[in-house]
Amino acid sequence: MGTVPFANAIQRAKHFARHKHEFGVADELEYERLADAFMTGPIHADIHECINPTGTKNRNRLNATNRHFGVAYSPLVIRTYHIRDAFSIAYRGGPAGFVAHKCAEVFK
Repeated sequence: MGTVPFANAIQRAKHFARHKHEFGVADELEYERLADAFMTGPIHADIHECINPTGTKNRNRLNATNRHFGVAYSPLVIRTYHIRDAFSIAYRGGPAGFVAHKCAEVFK
């Protein structure tokens, strides 16, 4: 396991139940490993990322190619990881606009 796990087993189970079909993973730990690898992986040309400067300092990350989207907060705990629909991304002006919009949101 890397450095960005879900906050607890309940949160991991909740997100796994909601998003497992998107990734075709066998269990919660495999899902968490994917989320961890995505959130801790290197930035490259297809990755858009920003950090919300207020509140919990959420780090929002989107891969423009496969539409994987994750949010982590300080101290590097995964808040969510799933695949965004193309319409939501296009509606906000593409990958950069979508991430900028998400970064401006206040997570409670």
